[in-house]
Amino acid sequence: MTELPPRPADAVLLDPHGDRCFGCGPDNPAGVALQVYRVGDEVLADVSFAPKHAGAHGVVHGGVLASACDDLVAFLLYVLRQPAVTRSLQVEYLAPVPVGEPHRLTGRLVSQDGRRLTMAAEGRAADGAVRFSAHAVFVTVDLAHFERFGSADGADAVSRFRVARPDTTVSDTSPPGPSVPGTIARGA
Repeated sequence: MTELPPRPADAVLLDPHGDRCFGCGPDNPAGVALQVYRVGDEVLADVSFAPKHAGAHGVVHGGVLASACDDLVAFLLYVLRQPAVTRSLQVEYLAPVPVGEPHRLTGRLVSQDGRRLTMAAEGRAADGAVRFSAHAVFVTVDLAHFERFGSADGADAVSRFRVARPDTTVSDTSPPGPSVPGTIARGA
């Protein structure tokens, strides 16, 4: 089996959205457990989907692929320092994704128009073939949107928008936008 190329040297591991998040939470036994990295203004995750994520015939269920894409591009909100929610997600299934084969997922901001954020994601096999892609529209919201649900993960959303500098100090005074020179690093 072909291996994925090494992650870029400047990749920074980001905190999960929450411990029980289906896409990235380390404490969700049914979840995908994505570990997402920031690379410049983009995000990436390397994943080999588990047998628990299978649909028919040993390939990953399309709903799991959609969830992975949605979760991945949601990490761009850390880069943008803007809380937002998914308005729509369209996934193109281009080729079967076999269970257990490594794939690199990448996500990027396509455009921003007022509160509307348009994002794109793709999943590439180790041989470079794009097996699935997604187009998502998010709408920015106030942090209170997350706080009102009362879950520990929702309450933690407020702290996820702080920016950790390379020297590991935290600043809440940087202007929002994709040019912010830091990221939220695991443990920040």
